[in-house]
Amino acid sequence: MKKIFSFCRRYLLMHKWRLFFYVALSIFVSLGGLISPYIMGDFIDQLLNAENMGFIFRYFALFVSINLVTLCLGYITGRLYIRLQTRLGYILNRDFIKHMQHAPLKFTATQDTAYLNQRINNDANSLIIFCIGIIQSVLVNIVIIVAALILMFTFHPMLAGILLVVAVIYFAFYTFYKRILYRASHAYQESQSTFFSKLNEQLFNIRFIKIHSLFEHFIGRLNYSFDKLLGNALHYQKASYIFGGLDQLVMIVAQMVLLALGGREIIAGRLSIGRFVIISSYFNMMLGAIRYFFSLGQTIQTNMVSYNRLQELKNIDPEPNGEIILNQVRNIEMKSISFSYGENGEKPLLTDVNLSFTRGQIYVILGPNGSGKSTLTDIIMGLQAGNYTGDIVYNDTDMSDVDMYKLRSRLMGVTEQEPTLLADTLEYNLNLGQPDNFNKQEALRLAKILGLEPYLNEQPDGFSTVINESAANVSGGEKQKLSLLRVLLKDPDILILDEPTSALDTAGKAALWAYLNEIKREKIIIVITHDSSFIDNEADTVIRLPL
Repeated sequence: MKKIFSFCRRYLLMHKWRLFFYVALSIFVSLGGLISPYIMGDFIDQLLNAENMGFIFRYFALFVSINLVTLCLGYITGRLYIRLQTRLGYILNRDFIKHMQHAPLKFTATQDTAYLNQRINNDANSLIIFCIGIIQSVLVNIVIIVAALILMFTFHPMLAGILLVVAVIYFAFYTFYKRILYRASHAYQESQSTFFSKLNEQLFNIRFIKIHSLFEHFIGRLNYSFDKLLGNALHYQKASYIFGGLDQLVMIVAQMVLLALGGREIIAGRLSIGRFVIISSYFNMMLGAIRYFFSLGQTIQTNMVSYNRLQELKNIDPEPNGEIILNQVRNIEMKSISFSYGENGEKPLLTDVNLSFTRGQIYVILGPNGSGKSTLTDIIMGLQAGNYTGDIVYNDTDMSDVDMYKLRSRLMGVTEQEPTLLADTLEYNLNLGQPDNFNKQEALRLAKILGLEPYLNEQPDGFSTVINESAANVSGGEKQKLSLLRVLLKDPDILILDEPTSALDTAGKAALWAYLNEIKREKIIIVITHDSSFIDNEADTVIRLPL
């Protein structure tokens, strides 16, 4: 438990006063719960000796007042809890998403992102719920145990002794069973995340499924994942039920002892019925509090699974990134660059590559599929930091010392062969959340060059048109043109364009090449293409892979 709290401490301290107020209110509400049984027992004793109805109204008013106050405070406490749990769960979740964004591509490329997202979300929220619950519940149950124990010793010391025996039995039982619960919980949580991933796979790959008529095959994959989930769920239910059953057995025995002992004391005249009701209520409240502490172990073991899984992700080192911020890029030098892939780097892809890229030039990279074109540009962009040998120099600064995040944000523009558009407006997709950098007139001018003008004219909301999830309402050609438009509007020092002409007609290609030649004086332009006209007529330098 200490590890979990150490892990979440920073997040809990973000809202420490709200957390303090929530716990204080919870304790106050629990004290209201302690008062009610005493009032009820005292009322029963008064009722047995009453001669008129007058006292009933006093008890009625007192009982109603206490419960109304408790009810109102319970509502406020619930609101505070939701705010705390939701906000802190989100912040922890967000921090792990940030951490994964900075993890090496080598790691994230091998992950099932739907599974990873589900795993982070579930585990982050579980730990926050656990920590808030522990702080509140431990203090509340300590108050209940101490207060009830004082009253129990006041009314009947023997019952307090019986309760301590029950506590010892609980402790011995839990110590034996906790590892079984942990293993069952771990397997169940893993299968839940895997099943969610396979469920997401069904719709994420719907086009692929239709093209290859893989309906039954993919349902089979889902069925297999569900069968594992069901098996682990049943195993976890069995382990939990055995734990709960033995727990109930101990409670039943304790209740039988209470009834037998209390009944004997009433018959002997040493205990009133009202006092027995009070003792019985406090006895049950104490047992509930003690049960909480010993069932806490089961909760801890379950949350240790979430802690360990998040710790695995936290221990992934972020990709290296320098601190020097460049305000412009004049040239890029690649010196003796070699790159291999495979688990142990046994498959060489690029060997001793030496290239120079200078402002004012258009460079074309050619090569068959698998020759390393995309890897080469990934290395130039700093996306493969630490995965290659050799040196890359921006201006006169080694790339390892350059803040490549800021450089890519401010000085580099990239179009991909399979461009990404977000479920948002056209304007947002073009300025990526930086509205001050969006020039509508320039966007319209460049859209005309790229042949996007007819598409924009068809949109009733213009740049406010919303692109659907997965860009389902945009054609493949329009996606590529919008990706090009986004990069050209950014006006960066470095342009890296992957197959930029594949969606353009002859006139569009000519207009694009003319524009690139117009702006190249202040830029380094790198193009991956198979367009022979561009190779023959427009490129300043052609780089053929493998070198």
